Amino acid sequence: AHEDSEKLREIVLPMEKEIEELKAKLLRAEELIQEIQRRPRHAPSLHGSTELLPLSRDPSPPLEPLEELSGDGGPAAEAFAHNCDDSASISSFSLGGGVGSSSSLPQSRQGLSPEQEETASLVSTGTLVPEGIYLPPPGYQLVPDTQWEQLQTEGRQLQKDLESVSRERDELQEGLRRSNEDCAKQMQVLLAQVQNSEQLLRTLQGTVSQAQERVQLQMAELVTTHKCLHHEVKRLNEENQGLRAEQLPSSAPQGPQQEQGEEESLPSSVPELQQLLCRTRQEARARLQAQEHGAERLRIEIVTLREALEEETAARASLEGQLRVQREETEVLEASLCSLRTEMERVQQEQSKAQLPDLLSEQRAKVLRLQAELETSEQVQRDFVRLSQALQVRLERIRQAETLEQVRSIMDEAPLTDVRDIKDT
Repeated sequence: AHEDSEKLREIVLPMEKEIEELKAKLLRAEELIQEIQRRPRHAPSLHGSTELLPLSRDPSPPLEPLEELSGDGGPAAEAFAHNCDDSASISSFSLGGGVGSSSSLPQSRQGLSPEQEETASLVSTGTLVPEGIYLPPPGYQLVPDTQWEQLQTEGRQLQKDLESVSRERDELQEGLRRSNEDCAKQMQVLLAQVQNSEQLLRTLQGTVSQAQERVQLQMAELVTTHKCLHHEVKRLNEENQGLRAEQLPSSAPQGPQQEQGEEESLPSSVPELQQLLCRTRQEARARLQAQEHGAERLRIEIVTLREALEEETAARASLEGQLRVQREETEVLEASLCSLRTEMERVQQEQSKAQLPDLLSEQRAKVLRLQAELETSEQVQRDFVRLSQALQVRLERIRQAETLEQVRSIMDEAPLTDVRDIKDT
């Protein structure tokens, strides 16, 4: 169980490190996007940035000075409209009001009449705007070429980061899938081991209970046998003592009887006396041998019973030792089973705390959000190009206008503030 837990830790730790690295990379990508979004919204100065859109290939005559507008404003304004220069300065130009004001006008402009002032302002508004300039609608921003290239580079870098994050996400998902499979296999192995241990424990418990029953039966039999042997030994001792006690009194009453028999039948001759003596000796010898044989038989039975008692005692001690060993093995198996269950519960708690699916869903949502922001940036770039082209067409129409009325009609058209205006027009 300890080795299995170590293997699970070795699997989970690299996965946690990969997840932390992925979080760090996504955090860097979000910081980069926020840095792009936090950049100032005001349009930078466009001096020296006329390369944003291509200028008209038709050269225009040189610009006439504004002091000539002091007389009649009509022909002078038309001549001024035809003689506009594409490279004029437009640092203070604005399309919002229809009648603009320029800080570069000379001080003699202040002496014009209201009609001449309006005509000169309108003509300067239509002619001071070169063809390569575009004022963005609300929500958009003009950027110079260097910043545009930097944004393009950052976009490509973000795309590369997004691809690398996607690859890392796929690798992480694959590693997570493999780790889940390994964890499932290891859990199955652990469950199989636990089931085998439980089955072995049940088998050992059954064996121990059977052994206990057999030992109890054998101990009961041994106790009964011991009691029987004790009674038998006691009886034999009593018989032995009785025989010994009978032998002594039996010789005492025989004396008077023999004396009476001898008195009754005494031998009359020496041979008869010798025969009687021999017969008496033989009878005494036979009785002595019978007594010795009985005593020997009793001693043999006592030794046999003692040996049987010792064997039964040794068998009882052996059974008690086996029972003690089996109890110790049962306790060890129970402790191992408890440790396996504890380890399995800890592994399950670690897996539940990991919550890898939730983390993957969060990372997937972040990746999708980054991709959506990248697509939005590309769409803004395309809209910027289309609006620039539309304004270039309108400026070309203003440049080619022959009369002031045409210029006014073009200026009175709806301002281009959205891509939908291009589609509608």
